Amino acid sequence: MTLNPQKSVTLNVKFTPTTVNAATGMIAITSNAVRHPEIDISLSGKGKNAPKLTVSTTSLSFGNVAVGSSPTQTVTLTSSGTTAVTVNSASITGTGFTVSGATFPVTLNPNQSVALTVKFAPKTAGAVTGTLTISSTSSTNPTATVSLSGTGTTSPKLTVSTSSLSFGNVAVGSSPTQTVTLTSSGTGAVTVNSASITGTGFTVSGATFPVTLNPNQTLTLTVKFAPTAAGAVTGTLTISSNSSTNPTATVSLSGTGTTAPKLTVSTSSLSFGNVAVGSSPTQTVTLTSSGTTAVTVNSASITGTGFTVSGSTFPVTLNPNQTLTLTVKFAPKTAGAVTGTLTINSTSSTNPTATVSLSGTGTTAPKLTVSATSLAFGNVAVGSSPTQTVTLTSSGTTAVTVNSASITGTGFTVSGSTFPVTLNPNQTLTLTVKFAPKTTGAVTGTLTISSTSSTNPTATVSLSGTGTSSALLTVSASSLTFGNVADGSSSTQTVTLTSSGTAAVTVNSASVSGTGFTVSGSTFPVTLNPNQTLTLTVKFAPTAAGAVTGALTISSTSSTNPTVTVSLSGTGTTSLSLTVSPGSLSFGDVTDGSSATLPVTLTSSGTAAVTVNSATISGTAFTVSGATFPVTLNASQAVTLTVKFAPTAGGAATGALTIKSNSSTNPTSTVTLSGTGEHTVQLSWKAPTGSPVQVTGYNIYKATGGSSSYQLLSSTSQLTLTDSNVASGTAYSYYVESVDSAGAESGPSNVVNVTIPTP
Repeated sequence: MTLNPQKSVTLNVKFTPTTVNAATGMIAITSNAVRHPEIDISLSGKGKNAPKLTVSTTSLSFGNVAVGSSPTQTVTLTSSGTTAVTVNSASITGTGFTVSGATFPVTLNPNQSVALTVKFAPKTAGAVTGTLTISSTSSTNPTATVSLSGTGTTSPKLTVSTSSLSFGNVAVGSSPTQTVTLTSSGTGAVTVNSASITGTGFTVSGATFPVTLNPNQTLTLTVKFAPTAAGAVTGTLTISSNSSTNPTATVSLSGTGTTAPKLTVSTSSLSFGNVAVGSSPTQTVTLTSSGTTAVTVNSASITGTGFTVSGSTFPVTLNPNQTLTLTVKFAPKTAGAVTGTLTINSTSSTNPTATVSLSGTGTTAPKLTVSATSLAFGNVAVGSSPTQTVTLTSSGTTAVTVNSASITGTGFTVSGSTFPVTLNPNQTLTLTVKFAPKTTGAVTGTLTISSTSSTNPTATVSLSGTGTSSALLTVSASSLTFGNVADGSSSTQTVTLTSSGTAAVTVNSASVSGTGFTVSGSTFPVTLNPNQTLTLTVKFAPTAAGAVTGALTISSTSSTNPTVTVSLSGTGTTSLSLTVSPGSLSFGDVTDGSSATLPVTLTSSGTAAVTVNSATISGTAFTVSGATFPVTLNASQAVTLTVKFAPTAGGAATGALTIKSNSSTNPTSTVTLSGTGEHTVQLSWKAPTGSPVQVTGYNIYKATGGSSSYQLLSSTSQLTLTDSNVASGTAYSYYVESVDSAGAESGPSNVVNVTIPTP
């Protein structure tokens, strides 16, 4: 390095200690200076400890994550300095992002690390960004940030309620069922493509596939096992869907067919309740041969004062599925509770001695019997109002007075009587309970009946029902009137179908009756979501005159009025219609003095005779012929007019043929006419006389516009020639020369000058 006089240079000395000990050094500078050619500069310093925090990454990308899922990733914080570093906090931003793994502040010794767990749990679909901010005592980068990103996605998922169904022992000829529930448990709709089954005797029902389930929607399949022979059977129910997990789910099936005599008794107890002395109500017990072989009932004996049994003489043999009904009567002689037992002995392989406990109470007092203790309305569509009845019976030995019947529970009402009312023994009163839910959801209530009954003077009937969303179809019109429509034409009107309920409605079909009526607009079945509409087009195209009626019948899954009929009416009328063909005539070029003709056909195209009143023509050189007017044309009959163009001068000519009739459509029809008159020059001459040679032909020469340059126009043996190649407003000159058999020409004739007029 060379320094000119008065110039300087600055050297920077860096000290980067690797230990905490003292360090010394020296800089030796050598130059060509006269004085001090070598200079030594001593150096000293001491390293000191410094905290430092290293973050394992600057960004985390979670990619696509299904809504409802929550994947995690880690961020490692490492004390990479020479002294302990303190992490004061780790905060996070961004919807769906959370951080865990440490309680702050936390101090990390050199080389010590702590792992933070970042979770991304999107609640909705879409891209999300965020930031993890780490604050520490690091000597470098005390505030570190990690950028976060991810995208929430919806995913179809199907959950199957069970992985196996065991039917156990099932008698041949029986067919018990079990259910499998499919639930759309993801965040997007899932499509179940099929449900197939294997295994002798196993069948599945409950849906037509494919079927799409929205999130949280369920579908119940019914699996039946109907063995046809004894022995163990296995099978598999295979469910195929577009589930993001387990798209092919299987449910293992098992059961054993058995063949043995078996007797099933319809009940294990009969309770007659309070029975007035002198009365003798009856109840029945049904015995069923429910096995695969015949069962013998040996006896049916009864105990208990006032109880008797009838209905058969024993022993009796019942073949499979055959039944026997026994009648048990309770006729108390005195007041008081009575119990008894009906004992049935048989050859049943299970429970050969079956017992039915009997109970009843003889009464001699006013008593009210209520026919039910509960009424369950089940699922009822909002807007519907089903009813059930409760019968009150005076079952004592004296008259009973019903004082009141009150009801609680939203949507429940009771009717049927004005209270108080007195019922003599055995007299009844029927109350009607209505459930008309206004909103969806389960509802309970109570019907309370107060009377002078010696037992249970305040009787209650529990009420329950669930309001459900309803499929409902509204049709925009109950009738369509088309009025008068000409035969051969058609008229259309529309009918709008609206899903006006709270659930989707399926329109199964739309059929039409009535001659000339048709319907279009959709292919069925079609499902309409709430508030969605479908427009049908009804056309009336009569083929004959006269009034016609019909009906548009619409079948749907509407909870009310599933079959809607729209009445149709219209009247076919005869029509007067004249078709003119063609609509224009072009004659092109026609030589002056000649003529050209073209036809125009008039056709009666309606359903009744049409009268053509006149056919008039305009335009120089145009004329029409072919009919004398007026003329009447029956349906499909035609007449042909002939239009002639005979120009008398050169140039374009136009005109119109106007046809007037009593046609209900286009009573005045116009055919446009056009043509062009073409100019010609007619030349003629006489044969020469006294020629020394025989003349065999003639050459005609032509000059244009006063020119002296003649060109051969034509050669002919005739004494006339027509020149059509002339232009308006142009002058032409002609002469003729005779030609002999050797081709020799005579001298020219006199010159004829012609000027073509301007049209």
